[in-house]
Amino acid sequence: MELRLGLRFSLVMVILALTLSQERVEAQSRAGCKNVHYDLAFILDTSSSVGKENFEKIRKWVANLVESFDVGADKTRVAVVRYSDRPTLEFNLGRHKSLDEVKRAAANIRYIGGNTMTGDAISYTTQNVFVEHNGARARAKGIQRVAILVTDGRSQDYVLEPSKEAAKAGIRMFAVGIGEALKVELEEIAAEPKNAHVFHVTDFNAIDKLRGRLRRRLCESKLLKFWLSFTF
Repeated sequence: MELRLGLRFSLVMVILALTLSQERVEAQSRAGCKNVHYDLAFILDTSSSVGKENFEKIRKWVANLVESFDVGADKTRVAVVRYSDRPTLEFNLGRHKSLDEVKRAAANIRYIGGNTMTGDAISYTTQNVFVEHNGARARAKGIQRVAILVTDGRSQDYVLEPSKEAAKAGIRMFAVGIGEALKVELEEIAAEPKNAHVFHVTDFNAIDKLRGRLRRRLCESKLLKFWLSFTF
């Protein structure tokens, strides 16, 4: 009887310790968003398959995600590229100096329709967004370059080589797929390890479920990376 009670007590203590540890990790992860600074670009699919109504959900998702960061000239800078037949720089890394400015700009990202030239959009981002004359900071300053690509379907051009070039340029790529987006293509786009940089949901109504998971990946500190790789 005493042995059984002892085992139960030990089990309860283990569960409690794990729960408290998990809560600590999540709290530190949320705080980490304010302590890590990025040059951060969103690459948004505005092709015809997305549709205006669904693209509104993407705009809101972008605005909600950037709330996780301290946005500022010497903190996290944010840019947006939208693409379909061709990519367009909606706003560069040097344009908006506060969170409120970025959120207002995100609410006005234009939807255009057309084809899905994802590879071209990745190349464009590497060559035109993460450059100093468009607000990117010099790589010597140690600011991590991150791009989050959101697409709902198969690309109509090749994505592998443009993604390799982005990686060579020091860009950490996250690939967010919705609906018919191909896993193999998302994995070609994303940085290593793939399981930490590829996300997928079945439809646009579920995209907000990814926000917390993606935020954890972006906000984790160097001390938390080992834990998070097993926990999430």
